[in-house]
Amino acid sequence: MDVRPLEPVGSESESGNVLPRTLNLRDAIAIVVGSIIGSGIFMKEPTIAKTVGSFGPILGVWLIVGILSWCGSLASGELSAMMPQAGGPYVYLRAAYGRLPAFLWGWTEFWVMRTSALGTLACACVIYLEALLPESQQPGHVMDGIFAGAILVGLAMINIRGTRWGANFQNLTTIIKVGFLIVLIVAPWLTGKANPENLAPLAPEKVDFDFWKAIAIAMLAVKWPYDGWSNLGFIAGEVKNPQRNMPAALTVGMAIIVAIYMATILSYHLVLPFHEVATAGPIAAKVSEVLFGPIGAVICAIGVTISALGAANSNMLTVPRIYFAVARDGLLPEAVSRLHPVYKTPANAIRMQTTWALCLLAIVFAYTSKSKIGVRDAFDHLSDFVIFGGEIFYGLTIAAVFVLRWRRPDLPRPYKTFGYPFTPFLYLVGAVAVLASFLTSLEKIQQMCFGFLLIGAGIPYYLWASRTRRGRSGTEGVV
Repeated sequence: MDVRPLEPVGSESESGNVLPRTLNLRDAIAIVVGSIIGSGIFMKEPTIAKTVGSFGPILGVWLIVGILSWCGSLASGELSAMMPQAGGPYVYLRAAYGRLPAFLWGWTEFWVMRTSALGTLACACVIYLEALLPESQQPGHVMDGIFAGAILVGLAMINIRGTRWGANFQNLTTIIKVGFLIVLIVAPWLTGKANPENLAPLAPEKVDFDFWKAIAIAMLAVKWPYDGWSNLGFIAGEVKNPQRNMPAALTVGMAIIVAIYMATILSYHLVLPFHEVATAGPIAAKVSEVLFGPIGAVICAIGVTISALGAANSNMLTVPRIYFAVARDGLLPEAVSRLHPVYKTPANAIRMQTTWALCLLAIVFAYTSKSKIGVRDAFDHLSDFVIFGGEIFYGLTIAAVFVLRWRRPDLPRPYKTFGYPFTPFLYLVGAVAVLASFLTSLEKIQQMCFGFLLIGAGIPYYLWASRTRRGRSGTEGVV
């Protein structure tokens, strides 16, 4: 059996770039919940309803993807407790597969996944705030893009100012967004607007190839509302008592998410007839208006905007730690691994991420303007792109549990994956199914090919960077 030492990630102690452990269990749970609840639960259900066509399978898709995400978080908990270091999956992938796959994860996070996610969430803020204005007073496509960019710059400034600042903002937005969803869940019963007859049709007319194709497409759409459960691993190096708090936060956070999501989807369909759900546009706004009258649209716009801001803040808070870890390992410019001299945050990594997110946002808005499609289409383009890039590396990360159990059974494991080997295997089956859904249309095949090109473009850079990499030794804790 291969028991050679795992490759180290650049030493914090030797470089002097030590991220202080300032986050407690409450902060960690807020990051999990706040990372996941963003825009998807408020925006994706009409697309899913139109695709699937009956309520029973819709609820099944939300439950299945929730269970798969929970399985992924259980496996991620083992890895994060074993290697509680800044960078999260970058550290796990490197330990299991070596430098190149780990670097390609960081490369994909930067060029495809998290910067796209930031743009998507900024678009969601714009969509719901615009709903407050009459169509004649809406600012137009260019101003939409400028406003979305301003949101990202503001969040970057908060998180450069301090990890505690970012965590406090995260806690606040998480409380507000969960409170808003609870209102949507209980209000139909309190106002007498819950109508079980609206749940029809409960079952599909027939179960054939087209039905299963629709289920695959719906799973892809539902993956976006559940995305974000891996974010806590990025910031593991700043969590107090990580061996206990990391798996606890992942387990509690995912339980909260699945329960809230299932109840929210049920609430949508109890309030609106099925055909109205399928054509509702911003579904949460429509439901709020039915429940509370004209003021409901205002309440919803504020609630969803805060929710999307919180999810974007989570990405701004956690993800730059990946680039920080990659740079500390010598595969990005040394400046990216520097901490702010006063605030002790990875300020350059945050600036780098924000700059490319703004560029990507400008590219997408220019494309959608040329194509005569709007900000909602920009939202869908970006969110699908995030899921494609994510599913490849999420799958490799969860598979690392198997690899390290075989290669390194000697490593201390303060927490072991509940239900091993079935829970991580179930996640991997779901990941393959989601990736297969990209074969259902020419547009998605084109997205997939472009995604592979972006990922593959990291290989020449890696070969160049590894030859010129600074010589560093030591580890950030022995693993």
